[in-house]
Amino acid sequence: MPEPRHAAARPEVASHTLVQMGVWIELFYDLVFVAAILVFSSAVSHLHDGARIGWVVIVFTAVWWIWLSTTIFTNRFRTTDLGHRLLLLLQMFCVVLIAIEARDGVVEDEAYLAVTYGALVGTVAAMYWRAWRHRGPDAAFAGHLAALNGVAAALFVIAAPLPEAPRLAVAGLGATVVVLPAVVRSRRLSEFPAIDEAHLVERFGAFTIIVCGESFVKVAIAVSNSTVDGVDVVALAFQFVLTFALWASYFEDIPHAGLNQRRAGAWLAFHLLAQLGIAGTAIGVSKLVSLGFFEELPAEDILEIMATLALVYVGLAGIGLCTRRRPVGPLLGLRLVTALVVTIVGLAAWQLPWFDLLEGVAALTVVAVAHAFLVARLRARTVVVASE
Repeated sequence: MPEPRHAAARPEVASHTLVQMGVWIELFYDLVFVAAILVFSSAVSHLHDGARIGWVVIVFTAVWWIWLSTTIFTNRFRTTDLGHRLLLLLQMFCVVLIAIEARDGVVEDEAYLAVTYGALVGTVAAMYWRAWRHRGPDAAFAGHLAALNGVAAALFVIAAPLPEAPRLAVAGLGATVVVLPAVVRSRRLSEFPAIDEAHLVERFGAFTIIVCGESFVKVAIAVSNSTVDGVDVVALAFQFVLTFALWASYFEDIPHAGLNQRRAGAWLAFHLLAQLGIAGTAIGVSKLVSLGFFEELPAEDILEIMATLALVYVGLAGIGLCTRRRPVGPLLGLRLVTALVVTIVGLAAWQLPWFDLLEGVAALTVVAVAHAFLVARLRARTVVVASE
């Protein structure tokens, strides 16, 4: 039998390989943040001290800043070589270390945390330094960012051995060195290297999916750690429907609405609020699995769910203001009214003794589903302008 004839081999297109490597390394990078978010949420679930919970939220925000800084760097410089991958690998390792430290509420070893976060900021500095070394058209900008992040990284490391008060002051200075100039730059984006809007929208959409998925998994883990009964199934079903409603509320509008680049900084900040709210809602729901069907909702739990769920809709309202969808009024009003309704339902569940678990879960689920349905209806009455 003659050997089968194979099609002639085609040379690999280098640009295609680079694009694929960029997508795959970003996916790998994001999956590490999935694990980190799970650890952060588990830490908060087992903490009852408000100060320690606040510290975990601050550390989560600091880690989110590293994700943002790396995403913005990749957006502008599209680096996928081996050196960049090794820096991402170091970042992933440091993120996991910080997440592990969060289990104790972050106050057990602040020095260790400062050094680890200094290493994270140092990886961002190294990325910009490598871009500066290539002497491209944006080398001066890359050099400026490399210097800022390098100074901030050094301040975090210097802060580590200091007593608590000076440590916090020096670490705060380190955060200011990178955050404040970024806020100023966000108001004058036209003066800096252009942002690839499609890539940025895709990355934030992917991270929002990660937080939504983590929220459902968080409740599933809580259920698996208890004796599964009807209450657990109700809590799990609630989180599933709620998470899907939040996912639909975001993806029915935000990825299609474009970005008003003059409000890019606010667009990013409101994403953080919405994502914190989604994760916080999952933490609140996970605490309900030990309750009975007709037990009164504990005040701290229902108020936590109320606050975090309302925060999601406030975040979505803010994001909507920073897009190019016009008019902004219909969807802005819907989101703010939904936040108000969630607050009213939460306060009613807290104050009314006959408001039990089943009724509270049902009411909040109806609000979330109704909002997702109305987003699609109202979006059809708007348009996305080309630019502003």
